[in-house]
Amino acid sequence: MIKRSSWAFFPAFFMLMGLFGCDPSHRDKCEWYLVPEPKDIALVPEGWVSLCARNFVTNKQKCYLKSELSFGKAVNGKTFRYSDMKIVETGEYPREVLKIKTCEPSAEEEKRLARLPARSEEKSRQAEPEKAMDTEED
Repeated sequence: MIKRSSWAFFPAFFMLMGLFGCDPSHRDKCEWYLVPEPKDIALVPEGWVSLCARNFVTNKQKCYLKSELSFGKAVNGKTFRYSDMKIVETGEYPREVLKIKTCEPSAEEEKRLARLPARSEEKSRQAEPEKAMDTEED
């Protein structure tokens, strides 16, 4: 049983966890990509592109973004930290991406990302047994 005096440490413990806690949404990791979102193209004016900030490691995305076409082409396929992205904070959706600071994943992040199979590899692995079953003859 926990003594009554021990309860005083719980608020301090949770405050320390909040200050020094981990980053469960991976906002500070160099894993995010800005990719075009074709289904939302009707929401943006001509000459602009609808974007999603996607993290393929955690399968999270934020799809309320837009930018000029030239900016979208320049940042397509480059990694960045979500916490470094600057967007227009007010106004209607989709919000304009003002700038991002691209980054290179650290060696530790590259090792972790290398362990994850690429989506194209997963699809080809799933398709291989089906192909083998189709070609078998009795």
